[in-house]
Amino acid sequence: MSSVEQNKPFSSDQETLFRERGNTSATLEFEKLSEMNNEIKPFKFGHPADKDDEAPKCQFDISGSFQILNSKHATLNQNQNKSTASRERLFYALRLVMDSLLILLAFGLAYFVRYVLQIGVEVLEEYQVPFTNYIPIELAYTFVLLVTLHFKGFYRRKQVLSFLDELGTILSSTLIAVASMMVLVFISRPLAFSRLMFVFLIPTTILTLAIERIVVKRIRRSLWHRGIGVRRLLVVGATDAASRLMDAVVANPDHRYRLAGYVDDETRFSEWILPPRYLDGQPVSCLGTFDNLSALLSSHKIDEVIIALPATHHTTINDIINICRESDVDFNLIPDIFEMRLDSLNFTEINGVPLIGFKGTNLTGWNYVLKRAMDITLALTTLIILSPFLLLIALLIKLDSKGPIIYKQTRVGKHGKTFTFFKFRSMKVGSDQQLNNLTHLNETGGPTFKIANDPRRTRLGKFLRRTSLDELPQLFNILFGQMSFVGPRPPIDREVEQYEEWHYRRLEVACGLTGLWQISGRSKLSFDDMVKLDIYYAENWSLWLDFKILIRTIPAVLKGEGAY
Repeated sequence: MSSVEQNKPFSSDQETLFRERGNTSATLEFEKLSEMNNEIKPFKFGHPADKDDEAPKCQFDISGSFQILNSKHATLNQNQNKSTASRERLFYALRLVMDSLLILLAFGLAYFVRYVLQIGVEVLEEYQVPFTNYIPIELAYTFVLLVTLHFKGFYRRKQVLSFLDELGTILSSTLIAVASMMVLVFISRPLAFSRLMFVFLIPTTILTLAIERIVVKRIRRSLWHRGIGVRRLLVVGATDAASRLMDAVVANPDHRYRLAGYVDDETRFSEWILPPRYLDGQPVSCLGTFDNLSALLSSHKIDEVIIALPATHHTTINDIINICRESDVDFNLIPDIFEMRLDSLNFTEINGVPLIGFKGTNLTGWNYVLKRAMDITLALTTLIILSPFLLLIALLIKLDSKGPIIYKQTRVGKHGKTFTFFKFRSMKVGSDQQLNNLTHLNETGGPTFKIANDPRRTRLGKFLRRTSLDELPQLFNILFGQMSFVGPRPPIDREVEQYEEWHYRRLEVACGLTGLWQISGRSKLSFDDMVKLDIYYAENWSLWLDFKILIRTIPAVLKGEGAY
């Protein structure tokens, strides 16, 4: 099949066949956790016909954007484009200069707040310290903070971070730098400088650097939309990993990567059906085969090649790497270790013998205690604040239709333990008995049952479902220790009975009021994609991740996307 034929849109028969075969390789949609939250729906590129030939998984950044994992082969690439490298060095230098000036400004603002405005404790005249005395500390603080930011990957250009992730890096780095300066000052001159000034230094630093990141991101985004500074990507291999990667690139136009297309050999065309997707009005489709890769790199002005082939294709991978070297094109590989995700593995050793094992849940020991304390505090606070509103909803439910105010249902929680699940009633009495007559309308697939226009809902119930207000009684489930604020949604018995073996991993942590699924499209996601999100959460839990999910839940609830 010629490359010209491959660029033609698929026929209606092929599109129909694609839809009939299903599309279970939807992107994990972590881009919606990033500040690149746009209204573009993620695209679906397809999946292998033969499940035994499953492709390697692509690691995603929980903030929202994808991360391309460099393989050890990429370190051998000595022919990187010199002009690109020089531009990156210049950009890095400019960012260092800009951040240095802003940190110096933040230090000056902290001094102004403490000694001029005298916020907090008044500074007596005999304790006034000239700003010139602070200059050595200011310079040391600037140096320590820049070094900390560097080692935390703040200036790593190939890693696309969300604003929340950058804010977290700024916060942690600032705390380290301020603590270092306080130790230095208190050891050398314990009474010379104001301790309160170092407290003010934390918000002034975070504020100045955060504003700078917002401005820079807007400028860079504007330039990228004009085609300035973008990098054109070519994906090699029509695999599941390639599908996920192309989903992430096309669904997020607010970054520097632009997808030129993909290549694959002719032997796989019969096994895959990838419908054309559109970016800036142009179809993203197969550009050719491995044999004409060298010509494609030149004709399409490719800046970077992403190799998404299984490790069994090692000969082909080596050939592609050599072509990239000869063409001075950067390349990266999506790693494949026996078709397992690298971020799901633990690497250890015993007396020099390397061992590879699977990650368990990250919610054990003090992590669990910390999360439980946060749940109790937030649940009590929320119940106190919202109690008048909860009473109003209860009254409206009673006036709207006959039946109880609270709907109780048995759900399956952590480690398969069942509990009584609370919701505001949003359906007519007897709706459970009508379920068997509606199963053919299920829109999610898998064990879960969801339909957009459920006829069993009451008038008020439609509003409660769309705004997720029906979930508020689960605050009591959180207080009782049956649920958490963040975690997988609790399934019902009949759903668990249909689980495949790997689905049970989502029950390794406490179920939650919200989670990655809720902020990533909710009912628009397939069941398998929901489970993947839940497993990712269990393996990568942190307080910062919980905080980001809670913050992202607010706009997700207000928009009501996928809520029904």
